[in-house]
Amino acid sequence: MSDETTAGGRFDWVHWPTMAKSLALGVGVGLVLAVTLGDFYLGLVLGTLNGVAFGIGWSRSRRR
Repeated sequence: MSDETTAGGRFDWVHWPTMAKSLALGVGVGLVLAVTLGDFYLGLVLGTLNGVAFGIGWSRSRRR
């Protein structure tokens, strides 16, 4: 077995509760953006990307 699959795995640095909360918040903001822009899918995609990016950044900063 490689080191990436043992114990915590490849994503053990991700704080999953933070990822879930930031993704939910990002989708919510994306829905508001979707109404503002008038384009549902663009707002949803931008909100999701924003939430995931925040979750990754916050998880990496918590690790140190």
